[in-house]
Amino acid sequence: MTEETEGPDFERLLQYLRETRGFDFSGYKKTTLLRRVAKRMTHVGLNDHGAYLDYLQANPDEFESLFNTILINVTSYFRDAAAWEYLRLEILPRIIEGKAPYEPIRVWSAGVASGEEAYSVAMLLAEVLGPSEYRERTKIYATDVDDDALSHARRSRRACATNTSSAKATTNTSFVASYVARSSSGVTTWCKTRRSPASTC
Repeated sequence: MTEETEGPDFERLLQYLRETRGFDFSGYKKTTLLRRVAKRMTHVGLNDHGAYLDYLQANPDEFESLFNTILINVTSYFRDAAAWEYLRLEILPRIIEGKAPYEPIRVWSAGVASGEEAYSVAMLLAEVLGPSEYRERTKIYATDVDDDALSHARRSRRACATNTSSAKATTNTSFVASYVARSSSGVTTWCKTRRSPASTC
């Protein structure tokens, strides 16, 4: 099919997603949205937005496929290095200083895709607190609207290591490698913390 242009039916579709599912795509580039919605329309054999809206209303399972097509996950460890460095040097020390040694430290990482952001936070906290205190005090909650991405994050499992070495830069490859390793089956293992550093829900 030819990719449809924006029109009243497309706006009705976006409004329906906002009102029934709570997803507001108004901040997305319209050309990107049109292209990704068109991909789902082609998949289900439809050629206009009005018909696709009717299809969504009659087939609720299509929402998940549509969202997974729109919400393409782009992530990596310590993505946007300057922001992570600021977090490491300025924000985390203030949070820790403001708490008593026995108080828990809780982090919520939203929109984590396959989990690299949540695990990046875990690495920084393990470095600042030390592995033992990290295990005792921290809880990281990782959430995302994409269930497939969260399933991928949940498959990560723990591994043990006894040595620690502070990172001079959060993007340092050897620093990440001291925490993260890939098994032959592609499962990520997490070192030093002795437990999976994030809970996905």
